[in-house]
Amino acid sequence: MPAGPLLSSSWVTLAAKLGFDVPTYKTIRSAECGGHGMPNILYIDPEEIYSGKSIISTIDNPDKDIDRVAITNSFGMGCRDRQFLQEDIPRANASLQEGQVMVVSVVGTPLVSQCDAQEKRTAFIKDFVDTAQFAKDCGAKIIEANFSCPNVCSGEGSIFLSPESVYEIASAMTAALQDTPLLIKVGAYHDMIGAESAKNLMKQVLEAAVRAKVSGVCGINTLSRKVITRDELPALGAERLTSGICGGPIRKDALRWVQMAREILDANNSELGSKLVLAACGGITKAEHFVEFWNSGAAIAMSATGMMWDPYLAYRYHNRAVSELA
Repeated sequence: MPAGPLLSSSWVTLAAKLGFDVPTYKTIRSAECGGHGMPNILYIDPEEIYSGKSIISTIDNPDKDIDRVAITNSFGMGCRDRQFLQEDIPRANASLQEGQVMVVSVVGTPLVSQCDAQEKRTAFIKDFVDTAQFAKDCGAKIIEANFSCPNVCSGEGSIFLSPESVYEIASAMTAALQDTPLLIKVGAYHDMIGAESAKNLMKQVLEAAVRAKVSGVCGINTLSRKVITRDELPALGAERLTSGICGGPIRKDALRWVQMAREILDANNSELGSKLVLAACGGITKAEHFVEFWNSGAAIAMSATGMMWDPYLAYRYHNRAVSELA
């Protein structure tokens, strides 16, 4: 499961018991931080996601077909205090079964004080490093740097669009983490810029990640859209004009990301392909969807919204896999 639904060890324990073998502990910060107020999840019209519209409307009820359930989620990246995390992350690790491993997602928090841009950048990178080190000290076996949250208004959500920032932050993190693997979470490049430009930018980011000694890349972190009500008002309020789009209907974008990343890695195998693990998520709502992602080139396939609507999703995959082997 990708970062998002697993808010504490209780949720990680449940996910592990349900057969989700690589659960991700929701993104933590260096200090306690509140999330966004309600509403946090609204149903949206799945037909509008690929209609060419830049603005999507909410609807009252989801589609009966789980594969067409589409939501916008906007929780922000709230975080519990360090005392809670120091007790809870080890508890989450202890709940895992044989063959399972937990990832802990981290993010840096930008300074809001009055200082120059370079001081802010230096402090931002240090905060990423300190938070990752804290997660490691709590027992995290794998760290994920969230470079792509669409539900924050400050710079920590758009790092994945800058190869220079990816290298600068990730290299500082890997130097501090040493033998603890680091993943970076990115968004859908092709959803934000033209296809050819997207591929070039993704290649630069993957190259930057390898230079920074990153172990893997995870994508996609939803699609970012403006969401309005039927009365054409901002669905989440004037403070949150854009938010993340999730659910079955974004699967084709997630698969496109995997395929593009795989093409880049395979075309540059000596430099990239053997050095980066691909973890992928987005739109997995049925057992067979995991296989689609693996066949497209991902080593790890994850589901968040799919699990929220069908908690037995991973169990269905494992049960199917055993049946096919019988």
